[in-house]
Amino acid sequence: MFFVVFAYMRQAEFSDFRAAQALLDPRLALANSLILMTSGYCMAMGLFSMRKGSTGSKRAAAWVLMATLLGIVFVIIKSTEYAQKFDLGLTLSSGTFWFFYFFLTGFHFLHVLLGIGFLLWLAKRLARGPLTPELQVQAESCGAFWHMLDLVWILLFPLLYLL
Repeated sequence: MFFVVFAYMRQAEFSDFRAAQALLDPRLALANSLILMTSGYCMAMGLFSMRKGSTGSKRAAAWVLMATLLGIVFVIIKSTEYAQKFDLGLTLSSGTFWFFYFFLTGFHFLHVLLGIGFLLWLAKRLARGPLTPELQVQAESCGAFWHMLDLVWILLFPLLYLL
């Protein structure tokens, strides 16, 4: 529903949205996209390693830790981007586009932080072992959460930065 309202408002305030978009740096967003996709790949490799059984648990932990580190890089870049916007005096109340920008990316940002916490916990559990059926289910759940963050970003990146 939120995306439908965004599309409507974008049409209603097209020139304002374009002017606001001009203040965004699509190169930072592209870098963040590539970082998040690579992180998703690392998470997938971690799950693949885990499915190999007990011999893959330590390798899975290393992959999950790499996914986590890339998630942290994403957060650092996004924080830098936010700081640039705040330095320009832009906030949620700076206009319709900025409301959507900060709300959508901020909501995603908070979920990335939560996901980083999940992945740190998972990497520790995988490294410590043993690989139990319960841990496998928890790892799959963390992986699904992390991949959903990728999917949401794949939608947000073109919506906010390119279209």
